[in-house]
Amino acid sequence: MKLNKKIIADRLKKMRLERGLSQQKLADMVGLSKGTISKYEAAIHPPKLANVEALAAALDIGFNYLVGYSEQRYIIEAQHIADVYVQLTDSSKKELYNFAQFLYQKEHDVNEGNS
Repeated sequence: MKLNKKIIADRLKKMRLERGLSQQKLADMVGLSKGTISKYEAAIHPPKLANVEALAAALDIGFNYLVGYSEQRYIIEAQHIADVYVQLTDSSKKELYNFAQFLYQKEHDVNEGNS
């Protein structure tokens, strides 16, 4: 598998910043040096596959998103939501579903207003 270092660099930096992590903090989380994270983000060289897996896990995003094979970055969050959902009572499941529909409609309305 040939990795696109530019895509990984862009997504790695974007997600690190979204998560409010410094390069040092992310490096500590995955057992790498700050310099290595910096090189990955500068697209100087692509990370090894094992490091991509560790970075994706640390950032709580999908491996396929980080390497550019998918645009779905929140696969892990979706799984967490599904895990919680199945543990809820029927009335709580309905409430969660209704809230999700409310949020969806709210975003749809905002996006329609920006068009």
